[in-house]
Amino acid sequence: MDFGYLLRLLLRRKWIIVGAMAVAAVLTFFLIGLRPERYKSTVLLSTGIVNYKGINSDNSDAFVQQYQVENAFSNLMEFAKSRSSVKILTIKILKHDLGVGEESKSQPFRQPNQGLSKFSEEEKNQLVAELQKIQLDSITDPSFSPQFDYLLDKIARAYGYDHDAILRSLTLGRKSATDYLQIDMITDKGDLAQYMADAYVKCFMTYYQNLALREKRKNVESYTKLATEKMAVVDSIVDLKFQYLKAKGLPVLGRQSEELVAQIRDLETQRQRAAARKQAAAESVTRLDRHMNDRSTRDAEEVKGRIEEKSATAEQFDRVRELTQKSLASKGKDPEIEAELSEARTDLDNAIRSSARVQGKLRTDESKNTREDIYKEKVSTEMDKIDAEQSYAKLNSEIWALKSKLTPMVVNDEVATKLKTDEERALLEFDKVNKELIEAKLALENTESKLSIVENAQLPEWPEPDRRTLISIFAAIVFGTLTTIGILVLAYLDSSLQSADRFRRMSGGLSQLGAVPAIPLKGLDMAAVFKGNAAAFMPFRETLRKIRTQLLNRPDNRTFLLVSTREKEGKTFSALALAHSLAFNNKKVLFLDTNFKQPLPEAFTDHPTAQQAFLNNALKSSGLAEVFALKSKSASEADSPMVDVLGNTGLHRSPSELLHHDQFSSFLETLRQHYDFILMEAAALGKYSDMQELLPYADSVIAVFNAKSTIRATDQEALAFLSGLKERFAGAILTQVEPRNAQ
Repeated sequence: MDFGYLLRLLLRRKWIIVGAMAVAAVLTFFLIGLRPERYKSTVLLSTGIVNYKGINSDNSDAFVQQYQVENAFSNLMEFAKSRSSVKILTIKILKHDLGVGEESKSQPFRQPNQGLSKFSEEEKNQLVAELQKIQLDSITDPSFSPQFDYLLDKIARAYGYDHDAILRSLTLGRKSATDYLQIDMITDKGDLAQYMADAYVKCFMTYYQNLALREKRKNVESYTKLATEKMAVVDSIVDLKFQYLKAKGLPVLGRQSEELVAQIRDLETQRQRAAARKQAAAESVTRLDRHMNDRSTRDAEEVKGRIEEKSATAEQFDRVRELTQKSLASKGKDPEIEAELSEARTDLDNAIRSSARVQGKLRTDESKNTREDIYKEKVSTEMDKIDAEQSYAKLNSEIWALKSKLTPMVVNDEVATKLKTDEERALLEFDKVNKELIEAKLALENTESKLSIVENAQLPEWPEPDRRTLISIFAAIVFGTLTTIGILVLAYLDSSLQSADRFRRMSGGLSQLGAVPAIPLKGLDMAAVFKGNAAAFMPFRETLRKIRTQLLNRPDNRTFLLVSTREKEGKTFSALALAHSLAFNNKKVLFLDTNFKQPLPEAFTDHPTAQQAFLNNALKSSGLAEVFALKSKSASEADSPMVDVLGNTGLHRSPSELLHHDQFSSFLETLRQHYDFILMEAAALGKYSDMQELLPYADSVIAVFNAKSTIRATDQEALAFLSGLKERFAGAILTQVEPRNAQ
């Protein structure tokens, strides 16, 4: 199926497409006009999602954060459209229209439509009684009894406030890339849209906040209960301890024990301090001894250094003096002596400087503590050490005495001590639970709702534009597109031959004589078709003339066998049309009906002809009078016919069984002497063997195909047989071609 064929197909069906588009546009325009006006009220709600999540300033995880924001908005919108959230709005607006509670004096927005849901007055009163018990401000779970849910849904459907109806009116969406959630409520009344939008947002915010606080309230209740239990345990232990001490007469001993323990604790603290002072004094004495030893060693080294410095300086003086005398003796003219003298003077200067440094260092050290001062400090430190040792020993004695005194008391107070330990442990557990309780209460009190109204619902002044024209145009385009697609699909599914091009492709390139356009067959006079000049028959006539010309160009072919792959393809019609076309070219034509399976009716074949005597004599002389019908009408009634039709008697046998070869060949030869062309018709090639049996008697074969039929897999063998005829195959005629496909 090529593009050109599809384009031509659409052009032929253009009025169907245009008509479908027009009908769709008009119908859509009319239906939209029947719809009631719609009013929209909008509420802007700040969600706190972006403010809480945010995007990091360094943009390090912007993708993850953006995904979290979008996911949070999706979760919030799905929760807002949940059945629980919408159910609260249903309860709220039904309270208004049924006159329940504070809104009993308000005018209802709608009246119930019993056609949508029929309910009784008793059911209505029962629902009103249930609605009066519901406090929407404190609701955390809108799941009620099944009976209540059934009544609520039944009556809400009658008012148009059921879940599905509200969802059709409700639109939720994030406003651009902001933190705002836009909530649109669209209804048939402006005041109803405003009321529903405002009520929905307030009910939803309350419900959302109650759910957020529900877990925190549970935590407070849980910790309160646990703290009460822990305090009861503490009180029981204290009471048990008091009863025990009272029964044993030990309430004072318990206090004495505590005082002794406190004294022992103080003495042990003092003993630790004394031990520390004793250890510090001992370390100080050791350090002073080491310092004194280091001082003695350093002084000895310094004395030795001074002696060595003095000795070196004296030697340098003697050497300089000696070299000076030699220099004077030589009057300064001996270079070696002068060099040694210069070197000796340099060494003397260095020795003097070194000695000066040592002397300066000695004067600095003399400013420090002397050895006697260090000794005095050592004596004082040893005295502190002795004092600390005595204090340590004394504290040990006092602690031992107090512990000896405490031992019998501890033995007598063992049970009380255990009770006190239990009391301290219980108090510790209570303090821990009480701390968690305080934190839970603070978290509950400091909880703030993230949701807040930015823009309240306003009363819409004008209805929403219905966009009738735009929607009608869109509907026309859609219907036009669907119609076009439908036409193309039908064309694709249509496997009929339709045109000469499709026949050529589907038949494997089988040669053609022509495509005969379809004409009305009722009351058709073939002679009038060729005699007259009616424009309606012109394509039909011209096609047959083209086929006729091709047959006339085959001078050696005078006998043609018309065959088809299946029945009712138009062989008889094609044979008669071709015969009349040849006749109007001054050719004498005989149509010989050799289709013994479907013979022509007698009324069709027994027409008067001037060749009556000849045909009857030929049939009798050839012994075929029982096979072919004799002409009975008189030749005088003939109106100069140019086409003779000779039918068979309908014996329903194959040609080889009815026709003797020599007899039938002689009969055909006799006919050729009186007729220019003989056209024979055979039974369907795909069903019968008649065509193969008649083939030896024909010069050429003409195949007839109907444009409305298809080529099936079973026809491939017949097509291959026709192609194998080669020169004996004159070509195919495609009949019943639509005029638009014949061009």
